[in-house]
Amino acid sequence: MVKIAGQTIEKELFEDFIVLPQTGNDIVIKARAVPNYEEFEALCPLPKPPGKQTREGFVQDSTDATYKLRVEQYALQKLGWLALRSLYEFEWETVEDENPKTWSKWEQELWDSGFTSQETNHILGLVLDVNNLNEGKMKQARDSFLRGQEQEQSDSCGPEEGPTSTPSGEPAQD
Repeated sequence: MVKIAGQTIEKELFEDFIVLPQTGNDIVIKARAVPNYEEFEALCPLPKPPGKQTREGFVQDSTDATYKLRVEQYALQKLGWLALRSLYEFEWETVEDENPKTWSKWEQELWDSGFTSQETNHILGLVLDVNNLNEGKMKQARDSFLRGQEQEQSDSCGPEEGPTSTPSGEPAQD
């Protein structure tokens, strides 16, 4: 466990939500940050470019068309996995938790369920936002820290103001 200034850090995953308006009942969509990509990387290793052996050694060909297509599919799978893990309250019909080939279908399933492209974009934005450390979150954390520092100072046991008079008598006249 990591300690900072002698304190063990017990970090909670960041959560947020959006509310999509709908006649009757608004739709609340919650998302939680994914702590790391270990599970994804174990199931879907990053594709390796093909190459050939030369006199100088093995040379990779990252311009290979098949390799580029595999990298593109990998990125879609990773985004689908991130959405799947972040949108923890969703129950999917075509997206299977343990089948990487289905993860990229999450967006299509939302459309098939009646979500518009704009709503799907907002859901994707929520997924990306909870999994991103941005300046807004950093500012909020700094402000919270500074408020805590101010509170500690105001809770000190010393006097808040100086005395209006001293034991030797009235304050001196200007």
